[in-house]
Amino acid sequence: MDTSLASLGLEEIFRRFAEEAGVPGLAFGVVAGGRLVHQGQLGMADQAGGQAVREGTAFRIASMTKSLTAVCVLTLRDRGLLQLDDPLERHLPEAAGLGSELLDGPPITLSHLLTMTAGLVEDDPWADRQLALPDEDFLRLLRGGVAPTRRPGEAFEYSNLGYALLGQVARRVSGKPLADLAREVLLGPLGMEDSVFDFTSLPGTRRARGYRREGARYVEEPPLRDGSFGAMGGLWTTVADFAKYVCFQLSAWKEEDQPAPPLRASSRREMQRGHIVVPPRDHPAPGGGPSGYGLGLFVAESAHLGRVVYHGGGLPGFGSHVQWLPRNGVGVFAFSNLTYASLSRPVFEALERVAGAVPPAAPDAPAEWSWVQERVTALFEGEGSAGWAELAADNLLLDRPAERRAEELRDLRQRLGPVLQVAPPVLSGRLRASWGLRCKGGEVEVECWLAPPRPLRVQVLRFRPVEPPAPA
Repeated sequence: MDTSLASLGLEEIFRRFAEEAGVPGLAFGVVAGGRLVHQGQLGMADQAGGQAVREGTAFRIASMTKSLTAVCVLTLRDRGLLQLDDPLERHLPEAAGLGSELLDGPPITLSHLLTMTAGLVEDDPWADRQLALPDEDFLRLLRGGVAPTRRPGEAFEYSNLGYALLGQVARRVSGKPLADLAREVLLGPLGMEDSVFDFTSLPGTRRARGYRREGARYVEEPPLRDGSFGAMGGLWTTVADFAKYVCFQLSAWKEEDQPAPPLRASSRREMQRGHIVVPPRDHPAPGGGPSGYGLGLFVAESAHLGRVVYHGGGLPGFGSHVQWLPRNGVGVFAFSNLTYASLSRPVFEALERVAGAVPPAAPDAPAEWSWVQERVTALFEGEGSAGWAELAADNLLLDRPAERRAEELRDLRQRLGPVLQVAPPVLSGRLRASWGLRCKGGEVEVECWLAPPRPLRVQVLRFRPVEPPAPA
């Protein structure tokens, strides 16, 4: 365990959840700085066999598999073997006409499937029992017809069938079953040696047994074999292995040069960007706030944490959840062996604590910011109108004349006195920043936006006195 996380009480968060939810067994992991920094295990992996959850116990992560399927499809795209706007039937002729029975409906594309906008009905209760469906039976199902619930591209609706279709596309294009393709392009390169789609390749003592509750009893759920729906939820993995995958996704946001990964950074960022709005009543985001669906991942915007990338998973016998923060480079995930156990709340609570201990990394800032801060400080301290003209973009002094701005700063300076210290800029993107001026009589927050043309000049400049806290 990372000793810096010892005081955060993460074990207690998950222990309390496990007791309240009646979860037989649970494992969780925390990543930061590109590695697994903490993990924990609770309860039983196998009640009948008396086997506790331990490091290396494999759980089925259900729909958290979807983003790995998206990685496989995007790898084929990046190799030039398909395009995301390809009609589904180009690669899977058995799906010809799927969704076309509604008037003026466009053809379903691979992008529609990836973003959950194919017009297929939400299907967890049905699809979760199809995991082991053989490929030939799946194709027979398609030939028999699939009813749409809306036209493709109109709105988000969560579809497991859509990701099963993507698994079939990946198989046709690559010539390999999805499990083999995932091993080649992702699991192997990341060293995820204990991650498999076929649970029979795991010794019984290495995997968690799945359970459902019937009153006060736990009933073991027979594990479903890997089949045509494996692309939507079939992966078994361990905490150590899945940490490698979360770190792989988080590394897409690093500024420094990176070795060639299994999937290029721009494609991973494409996965972690909202492509369609998600109705909050159907899929509420961790911590509330607006959310969207990317490519195999949900994306939310938190007022205090920034972008939260997340996905849950649930199947008969299992429940799982993952969340990560690109801004801080941290992530938390948890696996359990209880049917549909909802782990979003404890994972978010743990993520908030970890984020508080690992501050966001500063974006790569243009060199001009040091000059801008120097000029802004000089203007605050009373430099003449020539300084405004040097700093201003075309709009700044048209929006408010230099004389008016200088007068406002003179009033502030008389109230607060000279500048004693200038804080480093806190960037939002590369061209927007705020920082503090500590003056003899108080503090001022500066907000500054640079205009896009080079040489970079200021389009927005605001000074806000920081009011002292009210006495207790």
